Amino acid sequence: MKFQLKALAIALALSATVPAQAAISLGSSGDGSFVLSTLNNANGISATFDLGFTYSQFGALVANADSNGGSYTWDLTTGNYADAWNTFSSIAVSGTSNWAVFASDNEGAQRGAAAVGARGYYVTATDLNNAVTQTSTAVNSLINFDKYLLNANSTGNHQSVANGASTAPLTDAGGAGSSNAYGTGAAGDAGVRAINPFDTSANFLQTVTNGGSTPNTIGFTGNANGLYSFKLSSNGLLTFTTSVSAVPEADSYAMLLAGLGLVGLVARRRKA
Repeated sequence: MKFQLKALAIALALSATVPAQAAISLGSSGDGSFVLSTLNNANGISATFDLGFTYSQFGALVANADSNGGSYTWDLTTGNYADAWNTFSSIAVSGTSNWAVFASDNEGAQRGAAAVGARGYYVTATDLNNAVTQTSTAVNSLINFDKYLLNANSTGNHQSVANGASTAPLTDAGGAGSSNAYGTGAAGDAGVRAINPFDTSANFLQTVTNGGSTPNTIGFTGNANGLYSFKLSSNGLLTFTTSVSAVPEADSYAMLLAGLGLVGLVARRRKA
């Protein structure tokens, strides 16, 4: 019995020292990771950040934001993201830096058995034309995006930590411009045209396709209070907002209580 307990203790100690194997999940798995990509064309640098949610967990991301006053924030300057962010920032010192958030299902796995083959993706975009590729099928876009993520997985700390990050030259295999992962809008591009400048907000669109040449766009996601959005600030804060109803400020509560008290006072005088 003592031997078994000692063996268990040793096993637990060893497991605590083994780093988590948490590579980015590809769309070809049917449940791709939410990924933030940053790009700077002037200096040819890009960075890739695993945001810790997958395509099927979009509802969980929304719930997290709702329970936190309507927003969920990633600080790219700290933790497992810091090295990649600092490297990107130190090189991307000129020109316009852009960003995009993307997650995909390239197997139709998250659409249910009745919709096998209905591949889809979520992507940040300011309008539909910038989110849906015009010159190639959406399926090709998903394949190209997976090529980029597959190579990004072999760089940075993606293989050794949960929710890691990496940097790469923009057009290298693990760069956000490789295989036209994100197109530029030029004729013949084969990527999703959805890059946004830093310090700007973009709405969140879901698109599905049955593999034809024209994607069947579902539309922007949101709730009764407005559209969901992402914003990446140049200080390294990525924020997802769900537009929940505003919570009254303390002075609003005070005014409400004062009003109720006044109504009660008037009612008592009338009764008297």
